[in-house]
Amino acid sequence: MDTSTVIEGRPVLTLPDSARSVTYLLQAFSFLTYDEAGFPIVASLLRVLTAYKIHRIRHDILRVLSNSWPTNLSQWQAREYTVTSPDGVYSPRPSLPHPVDVIKLARDINAPFLLPSAMYDLSRSAPSEAATGVFNAQLGDYIRLDESDLLCVLRGREHAARYFSTFIVNELEGRIPSTWCLRRNDAIPLAQRACQIAFEAITFELLRDINGIISHRTSDPLYAMSEAEAMQTRESTPEDGSSTMRTCEACRAEFSTVVLTAKEGFWRNLPLWFAIDVPKWG
Repeated sequence: MDTSTVIEGRPVLTLPDSARSVTYLLQAFSFLTYDEAGFPIVASLLRVLTAYKIHRIRHDILRVLSNSWPTNLSQWQAREYTVTSPDGVYSPRPSLPHPVDVIKLARDINAPFLLPSAMYDLSRSAPSEAATGVFNAQLGDYIRLDESDLLCVLRGREHAARYFSTFIVNELEGRIPSTWCLRRNDAIPLAQRACQIAFEAITFELLRDINGIISHRTSDPLYAMSEAEAMQTRESTPEDGSSTMRTCEACRAEFSTVVLTAKEGFWRNLPLWFAIDVPKWG
């Protein structure tokens, strides 16, 4: 300790952290509300808490942060719902921080359980956007991932795309109606094939929007698998022809089980695909 500087006769302890970071730390002991503070404040505070091993407050903040970057599928779906408007417009910013910021923070504070969902979030962007990073107005420059993390994101993106392609091939292409299909015994031959025609139309729609041109959800397999199910119950309009995608209740229920199983399998694989060791995942 440097005792050359004193205040009121007492030695001053000089900390290596910025004055702003120390201010956040002191506020954390009194009145700072973690879920209402902006992400830059929370990130700065977490770095200081980790450095000085203040575990209780660090744990409380990470618990709140994990609501947006969860380890289980149900929380992820709830998170996506909160940032999607009633009209279906997906707007994660500014409600959620950029995944690049979250990945950098998770590495700095050794919180690997935040990484798979953050990397998946980033992998839904175009590779060029992931590589460009996010612009930081205070620094006047872009914040980018380390090369190793960027490679993890891109490899994970390929694994996710392959999983989704397999899902289409195995569960949608040439799918036959359920054994209990309500239209199987219809007197009109064309009506008997209505559910099979619906699955063919859904397959075409997913392939048509594989790059997010229509939905603006580029490379998001979890969303796309959910959409494959939602298309079957969506109210039709004369313009979109969605009536051709409506299956009977028996076919829809059977396919819903398939979609749920596929999404759960997808989520379980995220740590493996992004090369992150997370003991308690899913």
